[in-house]
Amino acid sequence: MVRQGFKQDARRRITEALSAQRKERLEKERRLADLAVGILAAIAERDEAIQSAEQQAADAVRALLAEHFSLAEIADLCGGQIGVKELARLSRIMPAAALSAASVVKS
Repeated sequence: MVRQGFKQDARRRITEALSAQRKERLEKERRLADLAVGILAAIAERDEAIQSAEQQAADAVRALLAEHFSLAEIADLCGGQIGVKELARLSRIMPAAALSAASVVKS
């Protein structure tokens, strides 16, 4: 009869220990998930900032092209800080208004 009490006490202790381990695991998983969410949110924010900056640069390049500047002249105007190849890439980026219209048409 006494033996039964020892077994019940041992089961209770094991159950408590396993419950504490599960709780710690869940807390760690939540913490890791929060960190992963932070990473993805920061990357998305960075990508949006880059896209916005490139859109502004592309708009400026197109405006200078409309003023009949060549890409080489624009590169010179920028003090050689940006190459003709990069300016050509920027000039091919669609204007923001065209991108908005295109996304409305696709939806």
